[in-house]
Amino acid sequence: MANHSKYILKVRNVTVYTNLEVILKSKTTTEEACKEVTRMIESDDLFKGYKWKIEECAEGGIHEFSDSLQAAIRERMEQEEPEDSIDWNGSKIQFELNVAHVPVNTHLEVALKSESKEAAVKEVEALCKLENLFEGYEWQIEGCGDGGINEFNDELKDAIINRLGQEGKIEDCIEESSSS
Repeated sequence: MANHSKYILKVRNVTVYTNLEVILKSKTTTEEACKEVTRMIESDDLFKGYKWKIEECAEGGIHEFSDSLQAAIRERMEQEEPEDSIDWNGSKIQFELNVAHVPVNTHLEVALKSESKEAAVKEVEALCKLENLFEGYEWQIEGCGDGGINEFNDELKDAIINRLGQEGKIEDCIEESSSS
């Protein structure tokens, strides 16, 4: 996370709408890649043999590979023609399948403005009471560039606040930034 903040709030196990990508095994033609996508949709396990990740996320970013995630991916894939979701990455010589706007269980993080741990705890408590906890803060998926979150809405706000409420102490969710 590129920032100059001293503390980061990490909220684990939150479902957000984001975009996913996976490298396909087909390397010859778009037609072969489309056939591969069709086989994937029809398979029992979309994740077997593939490394799915959140778009622009080096470490993957997907916390839970569940049946509901598979169902959401299939639903999105069935709404479009395979060739509309397949891109050729010439620099890596591979086809990538992109699946947009899927609910994914992941970890979120946001840079805090406080300079001490005690102030950071108070900042988080105040943040949870705000009408819009996204205003003035750059929330993103942990370890991913450019945020990756498609929707900042009341449902996500409530999920973040509920998740923080489930933690033993807010202090446990606040970490010192490695860039400080």
